Amino acid sequence: MSQNDNSSIAGRTIHSSLYSLIASTITITLGFIRFILLLYFLLPEDFGVFTQAMLFITLASQLRLPGLDLAIIQRQEVNESVRRTYFSMKMGSLIVSVLIMATAAPYIGQVYPTMPLLTGILLALLSLDIVKGLNGVQEALLRRELAFKQIAAADITSAISMTILTPYLAWRGFGAWSLVAEVLVGQISRGGIVWFFARVWWPRPGWNKVIAADLWQFSNKLWGTSVLSFITDRFDDFWIGQAMGSESLGYYSRAYEAARYPRRVIALPLSTVFFSTYARLQDDRQRLSQAFFRLTSLLVRASFGFSLILILAAPEFISLLGETWQPMLVTFQLMIIYTLLDPLAVGAADLLVAIGRPELPFRTNIVQVIIFVPAVILLGSWLGIVGVALAANLMVAIGAIILFWHTHRFVDYSARRLWLWPGMAFFVTGAAILFLNPIWVTLTSWLVLIIKAGLICVIYGGLLFIIEKEEILHSSKMVWHQVQSLFAGFRLRNRKRF
Repeated sequence: MSQNDNSSIAGRTIHSSLYSLIASTITITLGFIRFILLLYFLLPEDFGVFTQAMLFITLASQLRLPGLDLAIIQRQEVNESVRRTYFSMKMGSLIVSVLIMATAAPYIGQVYPTMPLLTGILLALLSLDIVKGLNGVQEALLRRELAFKQIAAADITSAISMTILTPYLAWRGFGAWSLVAEVLVGQISRGGIVWFFARVWWPRPGWNKVIAADLWQFSNKLWGTSVLSFITDRFDDFWIGQAMGSESLGYYSRAYEAARYPRRVIALPLSTVFFSTYARLQDDRQRLSQAFFRLTSLLVRASFGFSLILILAAPEFISLLGETWQPMLVTFQLMIIYTLLDPLAVGAADLLVAIGRPELPFRTNIVQVIIFVPAVILLGSWLGIVGVALAANLMVAIGAIILFWHTHRFVDYSARRLWLWPGMAFFVTGAAILFLNPIWVTLTSWLVLIIKAGLICVIYGGLLFIIEKEEILHSSKMVWHQVQSLFAGFRLRNRKRF
């Protein structure tokens, strides 16, 4: 790979990361607003039945080829025949899985007599899964081309649409169906962007036996990982729904949703960008190491900051939601380990898959399942949803340790630079906020929530800036250079237009 190629990839990666971060800033704000409003307008039972339905939607996705999108992104050469074969394989497996789960839906509903809405919601979500699959075709091709400007536009449009409609329907009393509407409007608005404004290819079915075998081989390697990830992601929901009912599942699902927030708003958007970059740099260890360290160091610092806000501001946040959500408090705070390590595990696993070693995350998931399933049953039976939260923390901690141990075989980075200073800033900031507890009890919940969040940002961010000033300024200059080039490109296009 030439120096010009490397510079081009680096520039496109920074451009793409900027678009993803801008989109994430908007979607995290809108998502948080939506999260709070829905907690006000809906009951734990509403979230419980929707979460149970999503469990079976995710189960249906395991009947497909979960790694097919990654296979098309990771592939070095993609021509018309590859695209047609990919489209046929994706939509064929999608339709078969939807039909199988739709046939099973009435029988699933009979297993959950306390959730009368489950069958209807499940069938509605299955139909929306087809729309999601069609959108996924374009999004995978856009990701392959590092066209994250268009994906960012889809993210923002989707977030705005969901934030307008979903709370309104919840306020009007649609209950769990308002969560179905959230999926509906989200996918329709995404489809409007990726199909009409950012389409890179108009799908046509086709088949090439050799290409299909190649795509199948790569995707099949990821199928086992996907199934095991499904167990680690959803077994706790399944067990709580069966053993404790929709109300407990509603409490746990909201705490779990908050714990996964850093994954959704930071790790996944950036990992999506860097996965494509990793795939192109897989034969250049030095540049691959640089890309991995840049992403992971950002994830470490961001997830530590999120964790501080979530755990330290949780009492005030939940008190503002009312007595209905008080049983969630301890579970919410206990998910801090998950909040800290889950985004990092995602980043490490993506690296291993992108360089063609999907068997390593697969083996890691085997270990996690062996530990997680009995831990959920034992700790959940003893401590309820608090015990399930402890089991989730244990599972993600073990997975992160193993995955980072594997990454050292393929990339070079300093663990001290990665963990030491954000870890120290984390503990100093936490100690400072806890030291001020006598003051917090004298103030209103709203005021405490605002002051705590502000102090955490100032202390944690300030400490990191003081310690890592040179590196932050260097990275800022790189980003600013790319921002200037973006604006220069916009001005040039506008001049040509007029």
